[in-house]
Amino acid sequence: MKILLTGSSGFIGSALKKLLEEKGIDVVPFDIKDSTLDDVRDFSALRSKIVGINGIVHLAAVSRVKIAHENPLECVNTNIGGMINVLESARLIRTDNNYPWVIFGSSREVYGESAILPVDESSIRKAINVYGVSKLSGEELCKVYSENYGLKVRVLRFSNVYTGKNDHLDRVIPKFILQAFNEEDLIINGTGEEIFDFTYINDTIQGIWGCVQEIEKNNHLFDDFNISTGVPISLKQLADTIIEKTRSKSTVEFTNPRSYDVNKFYADPSKAIKILNFLPKITLDEGIDLSIVELRRESS
Repeated sequence: MKILLTGSSGFIGSALKKLLEEKGIDVVPFDIKDSTLDDVRDFSALRSKIVGINGIVHLAAVSRVKIAHENPLECVNTNIGGMINVLESARLIRTDNNYPWVIFGSSREVYGESAILPVDESSIRKAINVYGVSKLSGEELCKVYSENYGLKVRVLRFSNVYTGKNDHLDRVIPKFILQAFNEEDLIINGTGEEIFDFTYINDTIQGIWGCVQEIEKNNHLFDDFNISTGVPISLKQLADTIIEKTRSKSTVEFTNPRSYDVNKFYADPSKAIKILNFLPKITLDEGIDLSIVELRRESS
């Protein structure tokens, strides 16, 4: 099997690339971090890499809510423009009456602030920030290309993927751990009652691998899945847990919430468990321990 992987040097992409190669998959990397020519906004560049592939895992994106909020034009151009380029490239490369399949890495942000938790795949999607809107637009493009052109497409909605040293160090779990190491206050934008579920990177990429296997063997055109644990924790509980585990003297401090942040979210992963054989194995407690060990080694 040969797969084009956009965002192959990103947080999720680099971990997935390693897993796919261990499975014997021929991975074609595509990431602007490695080459300015490998830009998903460049349709010609993308098309040049797509010949002879079985499918595309599309992860390249402006991938942070805060960064998207501060750079909305770049977010829209990359996330929506990149998505249409991926789908159109797949549409124009038809081999033996088949198109390459597409797996799109979407986000919990498409649901926005849901009134009913946990959300499932039938829940209302109502994004409240630029990043969420860009991912929601990508999902709608996926569905249209599947329905109108016959592409096989899967949408995977990731939920607060994390790890230690390989994560973005300003994201909540590694940030809290590093603040605790340094005896600094752990700052929460809000009241601390905000709740989320968190998914360790290894579980996330196993979910993507399950989707690769599923889309290869099944002929139905479109489906979507929540890749999440469904086990919520409040940010105050998360901060307290990290302080306790690191034996830190840090305290938790609160500041004004950000207007563009979702405050409560967790998802039901039962559909992915049933169809993709996705089974999150690493509890949040275990994942925090692993992240602490990674970051302690990195900082020592």
